[in-house]
Amino acid sequence: MRDQVHIVGGGITGLFLAYHHTKLGDSVTLYEMSDKLGGVIGTKVVNEGLVELAANGVLLTDEMKSMLDDIGLSPVFPNKAAKRRYFWTNQKLSRLPISIFTGIRLVFTLLFKKIKFNENQNFETWACQMFGTSVTKNIIEPAIGGVYGTRLDSLQAESIFSKWEGSGKNTILQELKRNKTKTYGTVSFPKGMGDLVSHLVQYLEHKIQIKTQFQPVNLKEILTWKGKIRFSTSLKNLIPILGDLIEPNEVPNLLSITTITRFGKNHLTKKPCFGVLFGKNEGIRALGVLSNSDIFPGRSQQGLHSETWIYPSIIKPSDSITWESILEEDRKVITEKEDSPKAVYVTSWSGVFPAYDKKLYSFNKRLDSLERQWLSNGIDIRFLGNYRKGIGLRSIFESTSRE
Repeated sequence: MRDQVHIVGGGITGLFLAYHHTKLGDSVTLYEMSDKLGGVIGTKVVNEGLVELAANGVLLTDEMKSMLDDIGLSPVFPNKAAKRRYFWTNQKLSRLPISIFTGIRLVFTLLFKKIKFNENQNFETWACQMFGTSVTKNIIEPAIGGVYGTRLDSLQAESIFSKWEGSGKNTILQELKRNKTKTYGTVSFPKGMGDLVSHLVQYLEHKIQIKTQFQPVNLKEILTWKGKIRFSTSLKNLIPILGDLIEPNEVPNLLSITTITRFGKNHLTKKPCFGVLFGKNEGIRALGVLSNSDIFPGRSQQGLHSETWIYPSIIKPSDSITWESILEEDRKVITEKEDSPKAVYVTSWSGVFPAYDKKLYSFNKRLDSLERQWLSNGIDIRFLGNYRKGIGLRSIFESTSRE
């Protein structure tokens, strides 16, 4: 017997979820507030090449490969040069910015030290106790900060490693093995990540009912819908729907991110690479930069080099200062040269990413409680998205597949 499934939110989470339910033979209705599907995931085609609006790739797994076959989309694998990755620490580029002694200590920590979370510590304090100051400053800070869109002192370990058991029973290596999924590396698509959205939509549009420009009704009315109800909206859009079920002090913090894609004649680094991650207090305001045209073929035209710089929006002090000038100042610190770009494209997302901090950890516990409460009353509701069980498209795909 087919289930009736209502999916509220037509971003990439909602599309993944709709795909999995169609594979189960369910009857799906997808509701999207805007006039387009895919949410923040998309690709803009410009004269100089491709501009990704958010994610530039996805980790490929066997399950993801199966979906791509279904929707008729072939992945584009990265160039060999993409294996080279840099950290900017101590005012210089380095592929391994720690000493041999610190590296040995890191290996010992991974193999033997038990993981124990402390909800009263921010990620920076916890990581320093777990790994030591050098590893935290030179590796974890730039790596985690670049992925999660902020600095470690604004994050919490339990929110980042939500799948890990953190009571002091297991080592990091044991948790990595327990949660291991075979991957084939990061891939993109011929026309960028927008290809993934367009192929998913084309696959789904004849199998499900899609309602765009859907005006959210109040939660009381949604609870009367028959069948399963799945919220896959962004956290920013979910909060108003929940209304007074969430106290003002329970509302999680949201991050605003700006990405800047720059096309120019010269590379940022002497050798082609995946990109550079920046440590805190290193004279660079960006969290990281991706060397797009080094990573995937076909990202740029006219012999130009493409880079995407990632910034927390709060670092722009006023409208009188342009994002372009901030980027060029950062770039000059690394290259020590003046280098005018051919073209620059700025994309800003306001409040669409969750802050993986203590408030988000508590908020997810509240959502768990609401799910149990509704289910006990015969109402099957679940919340899914990048604020629930991990960031990244692979995590979202895997969490929606467990439906």
